[in-house]
Amino acid sequence: KSNTNENPYKKHFKQGATVVPRCFYFIDIDQELPKDYNDRIINIKTSEAIETDAKKPWKGLKFTGKIESKFIFRTALAKSILPFALYKPDLVALPILIKNDGQGKRGIKLQSANDLMQEGYLNASKWFKYAENNWDILKTEKSKKMTSNDRLDFQRGLSDQNVNAKYLVLYNTSGKDANCVVVERDEIDFEFLVDHKNYLLTTNSKLESFYLAAILNSSIPNERMKAFQSKGLFGERDIHKKILDVYFPRFDANNEMHNELAQLSKQAHEKTKQYLEVNPPQQELSAIHLGRLRVAIKKHLSEEMKEIDKLVKKVVG
Repeated sequence: KSNTNENPYKKHFKQGATVVPRCFYFIDIDQELPKDYNDRIINIKTSEAIETDAKKPWKGLKFTGKIESKFIFRTALAKSILPFALYKPDLVALPILIKNDGQGKRGIKLQSANDLMQEGYLNASKWFKYAENNWDILKTEKSKKMTSNDRLDFQRGLSDQNVNAKYLVLYNTSGKDANCVVVERDEIDFEFLVDHKNYLLTTNSKLESFYLAAILNSSIPNERMKAFQSKGLFGERDIHKKILDVYFPRFDANNEMHNELAQLSKQAHEKTKQYLEVNPPQQELSAIHLGRLRVAIKKHLSEEMKEIDKLVKKVVG
């Protein structure tokens, strides 16, 4: 019989920011890569990769320009979330400054193009002024009372993100199964912010983050959520917080099974990283290729997954 207690993590996983329209924010570097990105002016253009999924009225809209490097960040769409791995996270340019509050905490402040002009960021101001103007011309009836920054920070999906925690636990919002990865903030070349295609939990506990990734990648909760997952033409398609309707306990550093799960998850992250270095995808990760890669990783981790499933079964009850 399944445990009917509420999952203690359900309220703590949050959906990321609506980084849309994609053409305003998702970028490619349009120059030779510099040695570092400290206080540089970088040539950028709208990302080629987002055009495939672009919809009217934004389809075909492309920007080119320059931007101060402090406005470049990383994010991840669903295609970057693999079991125990983050693969090639996207670059985004965002109209935000990350500022200290004077008490040792950092927070996200959205800036209008005029704010950026007054702060002396002339290139960023020009890029985001062009975005604001296009938004005002092309926005739909549903969004007519919103500025482009209102849309970007809808329900405070961006400004409420915790940029102080060391570890981010991410899983995809849609698909047949949850795929989960631990992102260590210090290991990413740019500040990492989360898009609405993923759910996020932040923590300063390395063991807790690995424990959660083990459970969310396990077949046990993924099978149990199937009963209340919506279905499309090709089967189950939405995850959102459905997987968190399956109960599992809060991480307990004194619990031997919890620590064992965390260690197995850590091994799985290391092994998956090595697997991707030896077997990098040979093409763009379309839905079919993404699905195959996720299956291949789980197959490569068959021993670890067997042990994880065995422990998760005991932990979730």
